[in-house]
Amino acid sequence: MFIKILSLRAKLLLLVMPIILAGLILITAGAYWFLKSVIEEELTSSMMASVSKSAESINRWISTLMLEPETIASTPAAKKINKNFAILDYQNLQRHKALHKKFPDIFKDIYAANSEGEYHTVVPKKNGYGIFKGNIFNRNYFQSIMNGGPTQITPPLISRTTGVPTMFIVSPIHDENGNPQGLIGAGISLEYIQKITKELQAGKTGYGFIIASDGTYIYHPDSSLVMKSKITEAEDQQIKTLGIRMISGTPGTYTYNEKGRNLVVLYSPIPIAGWSVATVLPEVEMLAPAIRMVKFLLAITVFFSILVGLAIMVAMGRLTRPLNKLSQHAQEISAGNLELAALKVQSRDEIGQLSQAFNSMTASLKTSISELAASENNYKSIFRNSLLGIVQVSMEGKILNANPAFIQMLGYDSLENLIENTEDVKTDIYADPEDRLRIIQQLFEKDKLQGIEVELKNRRGKTFWVSIDIRLIRDSEGTPLRIESLVSDINHRIESEQERTRLQNQLVQAQKLEAVGKLAGGVAHDFNNILSVIIGKSEIALLKMAPSDPFYDFFVDIKKAAGHSANLTRQLLAFARKQAIAPQVVDINMTLEETLSMLRRIISEGIELTQIPKPDLWKVKIDPDQLVQILTNLCVNARDAIDGIGKIIIRTDNCTLDEAYYTNMTDYLPGDYVCLSVSDDGCGMDKETQQQIFEPFFTTKARHKGTGLGLATVYGIVKQNNGFINIYSEVNQGATFKIYLPRYQGNDAHSPVSETNPHILHGTESILLVEDEPELLKVSKQMLKELGYTVFPANSPEEAIEYVRQYGDTIDLVITDVIMPKMNGRDLAQHIFELHPQIGCLFMSGYTADIIAHQGILNEGLHFLQKPFSLKALADAVRKSLEPDHNRKTML
Repeated sequence: MFIKILSLRAKLLLLVMPIILAGLILITAGAYWFLKSVIEEELTSSMMASVSKSAESINRWISTLMLEPETIASTPAAKKINKNFAILDYQNLQRHKALHKKFPDIFKDIYAANSEGEYHTVVPKKNGYGIFKGNIFNRNYFQSIMNGGPTQITPPLISRTTGVPTMFIVSPIHDENGNPQGLIGAGISLEYIQKITKELQAGKTGYGFIIASDGTYIYHPDSSLVMKSKITEAEDQQIKTLGIRMISGTPGTYTYNEKGRNLVVLYSPIPIAGWSVATVLPEVEMLAPAIRMVKFLLAITVFFSILVGLAIMVAMGRLTRPLNKLSQHAQEISAGNLELAALKVQSRDEIGQLSQAFNSMTASLKTSISELAASENNYKSIFRNSLLGIVQVSMEGKILNANPAFIQMLGYDSLENLIENTEDVKTDIYADPEDRLRIIQQLFEKDKLQGIEVELKNRRGKTFWVSIDIRLIRDSEGTPLRIESLVSDINHRIESEQERTRLQNQLVQAQKLEAVGKLAGGVAHDFNNILSVIIGKSEIALLKMAPSDPFYDFFVDIKKAAGHSANLTRQLLAFARKQAIAPQVVDINMTLEETLSMLRRIISEGIELTQIPKPDLWKVKIDPDQLVQILTNLCVNARDAIDGIGKIIIRTDNCTLDEAYYTNMTDYLPGDYVCLSVSDDGCGMDKETQQQIFEPFFTTKARHKGTGLGLATVYGIVKQNNGFINIYSEVNQGATFKIYLPRYQGNDAHSPVSETNPHILHGTESILLVEDEPELLKVSKQMLKELGYTVFPANSPEEAIEYVRQYGDTIDLVITDVIMPKMNGRDLAQHIFELHPQIGCLFMSGYTADIIAHQGILNEGLHFLQKPFSLKALADAVRKSLEPDHNRKTML
C-alpha cells in the first residue's frame, strides 16, 4: 500500500536503483570468477595438450629408433656373432655409414656384444672407420638381455666417443630356439629431444624440461643440471616430490612455491622409456588476463552506476509529459487504430488510469482480429512446415505453388527456381512421362487418387520413389482448374525392400553351396578310405613283382587311376572346406614367380601369360599348396575360355576396402586385403552362368573336358581362408577373377615350402596302428612292414589303449585315424600321452572334421597324413613324426 501512494519518481528511484546496483556488482563478481576459471582451464588444457603432444612425439621417435637395432639383431650375420664376429662388424660398419649419412645428428654409435660380453663398436678415424673393442659383461643391461630381457633403453649419459648426451637402445640377438646369444646396441643423440623440450617455453618466463626414469635431467634451462643432477635427489622437498610424481608414469599438474612465487608444472610421461617431460609457468602470468579484466569491470561498474542514477533523475522530470499523449493514443485506438500495444500498469496514478481505458477500448477488437490472424497463420504453418510435399499444378503441367518440403525434395533452392526450371512436370519431374499420363486419365474418372507409388527425378536427374495422394480441383461448373497433391518420400522403404530381396537371394545361394559342401565332404571321406586300400595294395603288389611281369603294367594303371580319383576327392574336400591345411606366411609374388614356369606348361603356346606384381606386396597367411591350387585352376579355366591365341594376365595389388565396398558380397568384412586377379580375353560369360560357376560339377565345357570342380575348389579354399571372390565378365569380352585374401598383420617372415626327400625312407621302430576299417588296417599294416617297422594293429581305440598298457615301453609311434566310433583320434592320443609321454603321434583321415584342426587349419607341431596316401607319403610322414625334437604336448 505504501508503494502505491508514492509518486512515480519515488517509485522508480526506490525500485530501479537497488536492482541496477546489485546486478552490476553480481556481473562484476561473476565475470571475475568466470574469466579466472576459463583462463585457468583453457591455459592448463592448452599447456597439457602441448606437453602431451611433445611426449607422444618423443615416444613415437624412440619407438621408431628401436626398430634399427632390432632389425640388425634379426639378420643372419647377427645370429652368427659367436662364430664369426667379423661378418657382423662389416655389416655394422656399412649400417653406421648409411645412418650417419641419413641421420648425422641422431645415430652416433652402433655396436654389438657376444655372449661373453665382448663388444665391438664402429668409431670414425682420420682415414675412415675402425672397430673399438671392449667388454660389457658386468653391465646391468647386458645381464638383463642374456637373462631373456627384451629390447631396452639404457639411462642417458655423455658419450665417451662423441661427447654429446646420448642414450643407448640395446636389442637381444636370439638363436633359432629363441635363446639370447648377444646384443646389438645403437647410440642415439638426445639433442633432438632437448630441442623439442626447449620449445615448450610458455609465457615470458616459463620453460620446459625433461628427466630420465631415474630422475636425471636430460634437458633444463639451467645447463649445470643437465646430465649431472637428478630431480629426485633435489634438496628442495617440493622439487623432489615433483620428480617422484613425474617418474610415476602418469600425467598431471603440480604447483609449488619458489622464491615467493607459485609455479605451475604440467607433466606427461614418455611410456616407452619411462621418462617424463614438463613445462613450467608462473601462476601470476597465467592469471594476468583475469586480473586486468576485473580491474576494468570495477571501473566500468562505478562509472555506469553514476550514469544510470543521473539518467533516472532526468527521466523523472520528463515522465509526466507523455501523459497527455497517452490520452490521445487512447482516443485513436477507440476510433480503430490498433497499432499500439496495451499497457500493463496496475497502479493508481495517472498512467494506471489511462492504461485501463486503453485496454477496455482495444480488448474486443483485438480478440476478433487475433482469431482471424491465427487462422491464417495456421494455414501458412501447415503449408510451410509440413514434412509432406504439397504442390499445385495447372492442367497444362505448370507448377503454380509448392511448399518447402516439395521444393527440397526436388533439390531446388526456392519456389521461383523450381517454376523457372519446370516447363512441364510430365517430362521434367516424372522419371517416366507415361506415369503422368496414366495418373491424369485415372484422375479424370475418380477426381481423387490415394497411395499412387511412382518414380520422380530431381534437378540432377537422380530418381527416387514417392507416394502421392492427388486431387482434381474443379470450379462450380465442373471444369478442371488445377491438381493438388500430397507427396511423401518412400525411397528408403523401396530400397530396403530391394535390399531385403537381394540378401534373401544371397542367403539361399549360400545355404545351397553349404549343403552341397557337406554332401561332398561326406562322400570324399568314405571314398578316401576305399582309395587308400586300392593305392596301398597296388603299391605293395608292384614291390613284389618285376617290371617284366605281365601284370606289372596293370597295377601301374590301377595306381594311376586311384591317384586321379584321389585328386578328385581332394578337390571335393577343398570345396567342402574340410581339407587339412598348414597355413604359412606367404609372399604371393614369390609363390607366383616360383609357379610361373609350371603354369606356362599347362597352357598352350598360343596364349601369352603375363605377370604384373605389385611392389611391396603385403603378406598373407595361407597353405602354399592351396595358393598353387588357386593359380592352377584359374589359369586352366582361363586357358579353356580362349579359342586359339589370347592373353592371360595375373596381377597382385594391396587393397583397403571400406564398408561401402562390394555391398553385394555375403561374407565381406572391411579391412586390408591382398588382391590376386587372373584376367583373360576369352569367351566370357553371361550373368546367369556367373551365378552357377562356383557350384560343384557345374561346367560349360564339353563332355569329358572338365569335372566342374575347378572353380568350386577355388571357392572353398578362399572361404576357408576368410577371403572372398569377385567376378567381372561379359560375353565375348573375357573374364577377370579377383581373389581377396586378408592381409597378414603379424611379423612372421615368408616361409617357403621345404622339399621332400625323393627316396622312400625306412625304419626299424615299433608302431601302433589304429584304424576301424578292417581292409584299410590290413593294407596299412602291410605297407609299414614293407618299410621295415614292427606293427601292432588295433581296430578300435579300446584295443589300442590295451596295447599301450602292455607294451607301451616298446612303442615309438602311434598312427591313428581321426574319425572312429566311441572315441576320436585326438582323445585316443591324449590317453596314450598320459600313459606314456614318450610315444609320438601321427593322425590320418579323409578329412579333419575340426577334431584336430580349427576350421581345417592344422596347429603348428601337429603331424597329419591325408588319405588316400602313397607308400612314400606314409614313409615321409612316419620319419617326420619320429624326429626326437618333436613336442608332443604342443601337438596334443
